[in-house]
Amino acid sequence: MKFLRLLIPALALLFFMSCSTEPPIDYAIFSGTIENPDGDKLTVRGGDFSQEITVAEDGTFSDTLKIEAGYFTFSHAERSVFYLAPGYNLSLTINTEEFDETVKYMGAGSEVNNYMASKIMTEEELIPDAKANYMKDEAVYVAKAEEVKAAQLANIESLKEVDASFYDLEKRNIMYDHLSSLKNYEGAHSYYVPEDTTFKVSENLLDGLKELDYDNSEDYTSFSSYRNLVSSKFIDYRAITGNPDTITTVLANIKKLESEKIKNGLMNSFRYYLSPSYAELTTLYDGIMEISTDQEYKAEITEKYNKVKNLVKGKPAPKFNYVNYAGGKMSMDDLSGKYVYFDIWATWCGPCIREIPYLKEREEQYKDTNVQFVSVSIDPIKDFDKWRQFIVDKELGGIQLYADGDWKSSIITDYAIEGIPRFILVDPDGNIVSADAPRPSDPKLAEMLDGLIAAG
Repeated sequence: MKFLRLLIPALALLFFMSCSTEPPIDYAIFSGTIENPDGDKLTVRGGDFSQEITVAEDGTFSDTLKIEAGYFTFSHAERSVFYLAPGYNLSLTINTEEFDETVKYMGAGSEVNNYMASKIMTEEELIPDAKANYMKDEAVYVAKAEEVKAAQLANIESLKEVDASFYDLEKRNIMYDHLSSLKNYEGAHSYYVPEDTTFKVSENLLDGLKELDYDNSEDYTSFSSYRNLVSSKFIDYRAITGNPDTITTVLANIKKLESEKIKNGLMNSFRYYLSPSYAELTTLYDGIMEISTDQEYKAEITEKYNKVKNLVKGKPAPKFNYVNYAGGKMSMDDLSGKYVYFDIWATWCGPCIREIPYLKEREEQYKDTNVQFVSVSIDPIKDFDKWRQFIVDKELGGIQLYADGDWKSSIITDYAIEGIPRFILVDPDGNIVSADAPRPSDPKLAEMLDGLIAAG
């Protein structure tokens, strides 16, 4: 009996120790049913996290997401913001034909996320037309922004007792959303009301930003609006492109930040400035190499820089040999003797298609000159016939080439192209005039071509 009296506490202690060493839950389960699914993939993204989930033919899906608590987006046909935390077992129902209106959550974490869904709808109801809202006078715009903030703060009160940590987080999120909406107003108003050339916001409109801490790693990780505010604080894109000396000052200010995460995030935002048309290419590259600690990103940027620095004006244009819609193949050598304006595009690319009417105008404008217009499609091989039919349906002119290989086509990799449409201008000797030329809709293209023709 004495042995049993000693054994039972020992077993109890062993049981307690085994239970206490159970690993903490570090994942959430996300499942659901999509009515009228658009494809077989749903993508969840947030910060550095990205995961694709397979959607079955009947619209159902389910997967385990190893995440830290935070805001995420799911994308399928459209996109919506939601919140995930370890331990959530969240089930979504949605109809893609009425996306935001049908988002509904069940299971662990549903209270928080049904609030998130209603938050989106509240803003859409209060601001049904973002463009029209930006066009309003400042007093009206600010009043509407205050109304949105007040409605969101009222809605979040229902979660104060449900999830205190989310409640505190979301209050900060609402504050940053509000400040971001005020910060965006001047630029957006000027864009949508271009005739108001002297427009400036009131001096006190952005008083709330004066005391903002722009070096907060936690908030930079958590809130997209805070990231936007930090970016606009340190990077004035219009100044950078208009004044070569500005990039040196921008890099120096970023370097002073203590947060490694913020510095890396800001350096990552310069990815698309590493282009052949950027005058301070080497200064920017050197700054990224010095400031960023993201070794993977630095390796990618170095690879891109080594390509881009050989795409500046006067360098030999990388060559290719592609299928010609008119028959056979055509190479760069076949085009020598003329200025050649290349349009890199695809039938699925909306911005590419919007340039077509302007491209036709330029073709007509320069038909009797030493300028040849060449369109190069990067449509996937499965859409080869679609490309041919598109040329017929849209009555496309110029020379029409097909670059088999999609995003791995040589014209994409050799010219370091990361987005389309992209336009390239080559001189009669096969040397680059501009590897990032103006679009057909940009008046600067006509100025460039006229100058080249006049110079002979």
